[in-house]
Amino acid sequence: MRPYRLIFAFGISVLLQTVANDALEAVEPSPLDASSHVLPSHVGNFRLLDQMGRSVELYRAVEAPAVVLYIHGVGCPMVRQIIPELTRIQKAYEPQGVKFYMLNANSQDSRSDLLKDAKKYKIRIPILKDNSQRITHALGCRRTAEVLVLDPQSDWKILYRGPVDDRFNYGAQKKKATHTWLRNALQSHLEGKPIAEKQIAPKGCLIRFLDNEEISYTNKVAPILLAKCVSCHSEGGVGPFAMSSYGEVAGWADMMQETIRTERMPPWHADREYETFHNSLGLSVEEERILLAWFEQGAKSDAEAVDPLQAHEASQQASGHHETWQLGKPDLVLQLSQEQRIPAEGVVDYRYFSVSSGLAEDRWVRAIDVQPTNLAVVHHALIFILYPPQYRHLQPEAKNGLNGFFGSFLPGGNVQPLPKDTGCFVPAGSTFIFQIHYTTTGIEEHDQTQMGLYFCSQPPQQVFRVQAAVKMDFVIPPHTADSPAKATYRFRKDVQLLGLSPHMHYRGSRFRFDAKYPDGKIQRVLSVPHYEFDWQPMYYFEKPIPIPRGTQLHCVGAFDNSTFNPRNPNPKEEVRFGEQSFEEMFIGYVASSVPYRQEDFVAGEVNPDHWAGFGKQITAETLAGTTWSMGKRMRFHFLQSGTLKINGKFPGSWNLDSKTIHLKAGPRNIDLNIRLDELIFKGRPLQRIPQGG
Repeated sequence: MRPYRLIFAFGISVLLQTVANDALEAVEPSPLDASSHVLPSHVGNFRLLDQMGRSVELYRAVEAPAVVLYIHGVGCPMVRQIIPELTRIQKAYEPQGVKFYMLNANSQDSRSDLLKDAKKYKIRIPILKDNSQRITHALGCRRTAEVLVLDPQSDWKILYRGPVDDRFNYGAQKKKATHTWLRNALQSHLEGKPIAEKQIAPKGCLIRFLDNEEISYTNKVAPILLAKCVSCHSEGGVGPFAMSSYGEVAGWADMMQETIRTERMPPWHADREYETFHNSLGLSVEEERILLAWFEQGAKSDAEAVDPLQAHEASQQASGHHETWQLGKPDLVLQLSQEQRIPAEGVVDYRYFSVSSGLAEDRWVRAIDVQPTNLAVVHHALIFILYPPQYRHLQPEAKNGLNGFFGSFLPGGNVQPLPKDTGCFVPAGSTFIFQIHYTTTGIEEHDQTQMGLYFCSQPPQQVFRVQAAVKMDFVIPPHTADSPAKATYRFRKDVQLLGLSPHMHYRGSRFRFDAKYPDGKIQRVLSVPHYEFDWQPMYYFEKPIPIPRGTQLHCVGAFDNSTFNPRNPNPKEEVRFGEQSFEEMFIGYVASSVPYRQEDFVAGEVNPDHWAGFGKQITAETLAGTTWSMGKRMRFHFLQSGTLKINGKFPGSWNLDSKTIHLKAGPRNIDLNIRLDELIFKGRPLQRIPQGG
C-alpha cells in the first residue's frame, strides 16, 4: 500500500471513531430488556473455586456491606478494557468491607486460562470458575462484562445490574465515562441512599450455554442419582431420606439444588484439576450441569414413563440387598464383646477395646468393612492390629491413629475393597484394638461396633499399609480465618501411592498433598480446597502413582477459627492439638503398597531371657522390678510396695486393680490395661525394657 493510502485509511479510521464517540455521547443508556428471560431479585448461595484453586462460598461474605460480582470471559475485549477501572473501584471500596468476585462461565475457558489472564492483566479479584454454567445462568446473566451488586444484609438482594460504566461500547469507546453506574451504586448504598439506576443493559460478549434443552428425568437425571446418590440415600443408609421414587426426589428438589450448588453434596471434595479417583462419589461437570438445569426447569417428571428409582427399589427389595455388609457376607466378623452405653449428653472420651482375631493360621485380608450398630453415635472408628510376639518385629506402629491404621469407619468413607492385588497381613494370634469416638444425641444410646474381614485365597502381589504425616505442635489463634499448618511424610522405600486422606476437625478449611521428588520436581497429587469434617473418605487414585525412595510428601493446610466458619465451636478460643472435635488435628493419611516377598513375613525368635514371665499373665508380684517405656519420653520402673520411678528419678505410685494398673505420675493419672504378658495404654502396648536395658 502506498503512503498516501495509509494516510487516507488512518484518517477514515479516526473519523469513524469520532463519529462513534459523538454518537455514544448523544445516546442515553438503555434500560435492561428483561423480556427474554426472567431476572432474579435475590441470589442463592453457591461455592466455586477461583483461578488459584481456592474455595469461595458466597454466603461466607455475610458481614460485608456489599458484594460485587463481575462476569468475566477470557479474550472478551469488553472485559479486558474495563479491568483497570474495576481495579480502581476495588481499591477504593474494599477497605470499606466490600467484597469483589469475578464469575466465569465460558465453556472454552479453563482454570489455567483464568490464571494466565489474571497474571497478564494484573487481576487481583478472585475469578470463580462456574464449570456447570448453572450459577451464571440462574443469575440471569447472558453476556460477559455485566456487574451485579448484592446486599448480604437484605437476603442477598440484587441492588444493581449492568455495566461498570458507559465508556466502552461495541467497537468504540469514549475518552471519559459519562455514567459511572457501579461507583454510584456502591456509594449510594454505603451512604444509605437509594440507588438511582438499578438496571442497565450490559455490553459484553455472549455466553454460550450448554444443555438448554428440556432435561429428561428418566433418561438423564435418574441414571445420575442411581450412580452417585442412591448408595447412601436408600432405606437404612446414611442419607437423611431415601431416593426411592421421583416423588421423593421432587419433594427434596430445592434442598438438593442448594447442597449441590454449595458442594455439600455429593460428599466428595477433591479438586478436579489434579488426579482422578476410582472411588469418586463426585459429580462430573456434565452431571452437575444436568441436575442443576433440571432443578431450574421445575424438576419435572416424564409423563407415563417407568420410574427408574422405583424400579431399582423394587429390585433391591426382591433380591434382599438391603443388608449390613455392602461387600457381601464377610469371611470373619469380629465385634465388641459388650454393648456400649453412650450417655445422653456430654463429651465422651475415645474408648479403646481389645478384640481377639481368634485366627489359628496366618491370613491375608483383601477388604475391611467396619460397621457400627448405631450410626447416630459413632463419629468414627479406627482399628489397629497387634501382632503376636513372634511377629512383633513386623507390627505396624499406628500410634493411636497418628501414624496410620488397619481399618476404619470414617464419615463419608464409602466401603471399598483394598486396591487390586493388594492385601493386609493378619498373623495367627493377632488382636485388634478398636478406637471409637462416640458422640451424644440427647438420649442414652447403645452400640456394639463390628468389623468384617474378607480374606485373599493366596498372598497378594502388593502389601497394603496406611501411614501418616502428622503435625501436633500447632497453636491456632482466636478469630483467625486462615491459620496455616504443614506436615511432611518421607518415603524410605520405592512404593506405589494408592490413596490419600486429610484429617482435621471442625476448624479445618483446606488441605493439599504435594509430592517433592528426589530430582526436585513437585507434583500436586490431591487438593481438598473445601475440607468437611463430616466427610473424610480415602481418595483412591484411578491409577497408582509410582513414588521413588527419598520423595517427600508435603501436607499443606489451614484452619478457619473465625466467625465466618459456621461450624466453629468457639472462635474466641486458642486451639491446640487434641482428640475431641472442639480441639484440632492435622494428619495426612497415606495409603501405599510395596511388593510382597515371602521372606519378609517370617516369624522371629523371642528370647524369654529378655522377657521375664513371657507368655504368662502379669501379676503384682511379676510386675515389680520391671521397666517399661511409653513412647520415647516416658519410662516407668515398677518397684515393690507400689513405688514408681519415672524416667529413673521422678517419684510416683502404682496399684493393680483386677486387670488395670493405676499410675500416679506427677500431676497425671494413667491407667494401663493388662493383656497376658503386656501392658496396654489406649490400645498400644508398652515396650518391655530388658533387665539392665
